[in-house]
Amino acid sequence: MKFTNNQKKVTYIYIGILILLFLYALKNTSYFVRVSTFLFSTFLFYITDSFFKLKFKNYHYLIFILTSAAGILMSPLYFISTNYDKILHLISPILLSILIFYLADKTNLKFSTKLLITFSVILSFLALFEIGEYLLDRLFDLKLQGVFLRDISGISKLRIIMDRNDDTMIDLILGAIGSLIFTTYKAIIFNFKKLNKKN
Repeated sequence: MKFTNNQKKVTYIYIGILILLFLYALKNTSYFVRVSTFLFSTFLFYITDSFFKLKFKNYHYLIFILTSAAGILMSPLYFISTNYDKILHLISPILLSILIFYLADKTNLKFSTKLLITFSVILSFLALFEIGEYLLDRLFDLKLQGVFLRDISGISKLRIIMDRNDDTMIDLILGAIGSLIFTTYKAIIFNFKKLNKKN
C-alpha cells in the first residue's frame, strides 16, 4: 500500500504523539501543559503548511517534531542538566534553518540573499523566543530565563546556577552560532559545486 504525501505527514504527527508514551517517565505537574503545547505546535505547523501550501517534505515534519519534543516535552531536563538548554540553543537553530532555507530557496533571489534571509529569520525567531520567555516568567514565574537545578532537599525546590540576563545573552549567542554553522555549511557546499562545474 502506497501512502500519499499527506498520509505520510499525518503518520509523522502520530509518531510524535507516540513519543509521549516514551516520555511518560518525565511526568510531573506540568505534564498536561507540555503535552498540550507540543500537540498544538505540531498541529499549527501542519495547518500552516497546508493553508499556505508551503509543501514541506516529510523530513521537515520529522525535524519539527524532534525539535518540539526536545524543547517542550523534555523540558524537565532543563532542571536536571545545566548543559541541556545550551545544547538545544545551539542545535535547534541549525535544524530550524533547514526549514527556513527550504522556503527561501523557492524564491528567485541570489543564493547569498537566501542565506541572509535564513540567518535573519532565525535571529528574529530567537529574539522573539527570549521575549516570550521573559513575559511568561513575569506573568507566571515559570523559571524559563536563567539556569536552575533541582535542589537535593526537594524535587520542587530550584537553585539558580546562571543569572537570567547571562542565560538570555548566551542563548542568543549560541543560537546565532548555530545559524551561522548552517549558513557557512550551505555556502561551502554551494561554492564547491560551483567550482566543480567550472572544472
